[in-house]
Amino acid sequence: MQHLAVLLGILFWPTSLYFKNIPQDFITYLIPALLILLGYFLYNKGWKFYTLPILIIPFVEPKLSLFPVIYILFDIIFGKKSIYKFTLLVISFAVLFSLWEALWGQTIFIPDYEARQKVIRETQLYPSVLLARTFHNKARIITDKFTANLFAITEANNYFFGFAPRQSINNQNLPKFPFLGIIFVLYGVFHINKNENKKFIITSFLTAIISLSILTIFDRNDFILWIPLSLILIHGINLIKQNFKFYFLVLILFVIFAIPEALRILLTL
Repeated sequence: MQHLAVLLGILFWPTSLYFKNIPQDFITYLIPALLILLGYFLYNKGWKFYTLPILIIPFVEPKLSLFPVIYILFDIIFGKKSIYKFTLLVISFAVLFSLWEALWGQTIFIPDYEARQKVIRETQLYPSVLLARTFHNKARIITDKFTANLFAITEANNYFFGFAPRQSINNQNLPKFPFLGIIFVLYGVFHINKNENKKFIITSFLTAIISLSILTIFDRNDFILWIPLSLILIHGINLIKQNFKFYFLVLILFVIFAIPEALRILLTL
């Protein structure tokens, strides 16, 4: 039952993504996630070269060119410093600069005429120019977009309920995990310190969130979160099995509710 629960939990997102996109696009979204998975396996084996697959991600999807830079920075800040890591950081910056033009046009930093006009209109509502420039300036355009993306990416509703009932226009609103999977994910998050690979999981998760938050549209590229979230879900399932006598009942309920959800994905093709 545990293996069935894990299988149902981790296959939801790739299945719905595959059937909602053409195969060529699906491969583009899948490969970065698989490279992160490869990095995880290398990390789990204790190989110091586990970051090399992550360096390849920008060549598959330029929109994720910032991912290796942020990941390696986190690795240096919160891990052991070494010449090898600093060398990788230099290489990641070189890759970022080489793909900068392709990335820039997809970010929240590109000029937004409508947003600027909105700021100009709303600044007229303030009693003084100083207050308007302090609380409602053009810099807020970028920060507001970043914050909106950040909240959307970190919202549980995005992963377990397809953004229902507030579906986004710029999002496919895919079912990513069975809704009862939130129990395992939250339990895994609260006890992430018990996972021997917590450093990789946390680093890849935070890196993905930051990298996605700077994009104008992060939909489908957020599939890079599939690996860290799936690892957290599996971690939660394992912990519940170890710590609760009624774990089998929880798994049965999860499977019972997950199967109709999976069938719904297939029937809505």
